Amino acid sequence: MKIKAFLNKNSMRFTLLFALVSLELLMSFSFLGYLHIEPISITFAFIPVVLAGAILGIPDAIIIGAVFGLASMWKAGAHYVQYSDQLFSPFMSGYPIESLLLSVGSRMLFGLVIGVLFFIAKRLPFTWLWITLTAFMGRLLHSILVYSCMGLLFPQAGYSTVSAFQNFGNANDLLTSLLTALIVLLAWRLEKSNLWQNFCLKIQKVQSRQWGGHYYKQSTAGVILLAILFSMFVGIYFVNRMEYALGRSGIILSAVNYADLMHLQVQFLIGVLSIMMLLAIFLSFTRQYATYMTLEADVDQLTGILTRTAFFRICQKSLSRISTGEKNGYFIMADIDHFKKINDFYGHQQGDQALREVAQQLQGIFGQYGSAGRLGGDEFAVLLQPSISEAELERNLELFLKNLRNIHLDGHTLTCSVGVVPIVPGKTIDELYREADDALYDAKQQGRDRYVFKNSKTTILPEKISLFKN
Repeated sequence: MKIKAFLNKNSMRFTLLFALVSLELLMSFSFLGYLHIEPISITFAFIPVVLAGAILGIPDAIIIGAVFGLASMWKAGAHYVQYSDQLFSPFMSGYPIESLLLSVGSRMLFGLVIGVLFFIAKRLPFTWLWITLTAFMGRLLHSILVYSCMGLLFPQAGYSTVSAFQNFGNANDLLTSLLTALIVLLAWRLEKSNLWQNFCLKIQKVQSRQWGGHYYKQSTAGVILLAILFSMFVGIYFVNRMEYALGRSGIILSAVNYADLMHLQVQFLIGVLSIMMLLAIFLSFTRQYATYMTLEADVDQLTGILTRTAFFRICQKSLSRISTGEKNGYFIMADIDHFKKINDFYGHQQGDQALREVAQQLQGIFGQYGSAGRLGGDEFAVLLQPSISEAELERNLELFLKNLRNIHLDGHTLTCSVGVVPIVPGKTIDELYREADDALYDAKQQGRDRYVFKNSKTTILPEKISLFKN
């Protein structure tokens, strides 16, 4: 469960990382990363690494650096590239380990260094200035690391650290550095803005409450796999068609020519797939945001959990799908002990706080197993899925009551009475509600601050000191 909570908490970071991976591949295999329009020649393919270091972190920058290196290694594996470029390919250079270190290792090192520099920059005064300067130096830093590795691993090629400074200060390099600094600064500002933070909060609420549904995630993964598979079919088909068309014109492809055509086709398909992935991320964000806006009306504004109407609607759908098996989950009712007196003695502000505390505990403990809702006043309910066992349910109920006792509102210990009924086929939501309410009444009659199972099994917890007596 800790892994699941970690994934929910970091889902936005993983999504942004995936987006930067897609962007890196797109830039590596298109003119977006390598712009050559005479007399301008600008390289942008390193920018996603810099962006990862600025808005995500050191590990993310290293990962994007590895993707950058793998892309350059693939491009260097063609027969038509220059000798200096073939040094980046383990299959073309004749020195596989050295080429792997050059193509992938140097870019991962670049990700590490740029990530560390941004880490330091974020902790200095005038952060925006240091972020801008670090981004501005990104192109030069990348060149220094790559050329240094070339000089170290392939001294016969004639490159060294000094090679990185050959074009230093020319118009193309200055333009590249300025654009890099501008892009990174804007991205960093956006990531820190209230607009983006509020958007992330809404997306995380959708994901944490599983409003998107497992079906959506599984179908999305299936579509991605099918897209990759069909792209492979398209690539093989077009290379064969090109070979056939050229053959009809009297041009016979050698094995080397055929391999180079396949090599280019793969680059084209990776670029197209990268566009599809970026589009999928955008559509996913759009869908989740729309889901949030649609379902926001179903959320109780005070407590942040489902309203009575929304909760019972979910219950109706869930009950219509239950099987005839013995285990079909549980229906829980919870009521704050002495809630009226809390309002009367301490005021409605403390009463509202008590409602929020109970809702937070219910959602935090039982949210992973089902849905929680506020039915009205201080009355709450939870519908649990069949995946939870009775023993696990009891442990979570005890944890729920224990956590509440640790909450003190102006000296008053917060407690709840809880009624639990197992869900059986044929029972309507109204019947479950009445039975759970009866169990809840029994819990109050037995002294409050406890839970009672409707099947006559009662767990009575030790009495706790409270300001109000029975």
